[in-house]
Amino acid sequence: MGKTEIQKLLNVMKRLRDPQKGCPWDKKQTIETIIPHTIEEVYEVAEQVYNKNFDKLKEELGDLLFQVIYISQIASEKKKFNFNDVVKTITSKMIARHPHVFKSKKFQNMKDFKLWWENSKNKEDISILDSIPVTLPALQEANKIQKKVASVGFEYKNNKEALNKVYEEIDELIIEIKHNNKKRIKEELGDLIFATLDVSRKLKLDPEIILKKSNKKFKTRWKKLEKYIKKENFNLNKISINEYNKIWQKVKKD
Repeated sequence: MGKTEIQKLLNVMKRLRDPQKGCPWDKKQTIETIIPHTIEEVYEVAEQVYNKNFDKLKEELGDLLFQVIYISQIASEKKKFNFNDVVKTITSKMIARHPHVFKSKKFQNMKDFKLWWENSKNKEDISILDSIPVTLPALQEANKIQKKVASVGFEYKNNKEALNKVYEEIDELIIEIKHNNKKRIKEELGDLIFATLDVSRKLKLDPEIILKKSNKKFKTRWKKLEKYIKKENFNLNKISINEYNKIWQKVKKD
């Protein structure tokens, strides 16, 4: 069934791009115009993972797969590659990068495997950081940078050292705020965020996931706060920060 269904989807894509009978919108798309839609689909997949909604996740994964087929179709029209080439490339890559599964290579532990994994990916790169796309969201880019340098031993020995770096960056930020140096404030604030993300990595926590959960928690509490304010007939724009804090503490307890 798999091959049949994939072929059916490939045929749908080819029909949508048909110069005579295709969809007017689909026919005029380029790889560049499709990319924003592809990025959007990735975030929609992530949302359903966080929500644990598997029915919607199945649908969103289909949308993401369609984006891969869409780009492959355009590339095929340009005689660059097709969907089968994409599948062959990723299959070969995964087999080559897992010699302990598909061949007889042995690793002593997970650290040895991770070091070998990074080396296998970086053979053609001048720097171990060259393979990190600059188009990644800053949060993901920072996390990847920290993982890369940690894989070759550039990291703190323990969680306490990583936390101490956060305290150090806070102190440096406080100094620049006192001096009101806008340029240095931005620089030190960036360093503080970067150091905080490194703590997350040391604790083996995905910063994207934990920040998403914090966002969700804050939004839930804020909506409760709004309901409370509405119930008490308060004016949202005329509440002092002290009153806000009192209501916020009440909402947290509830």
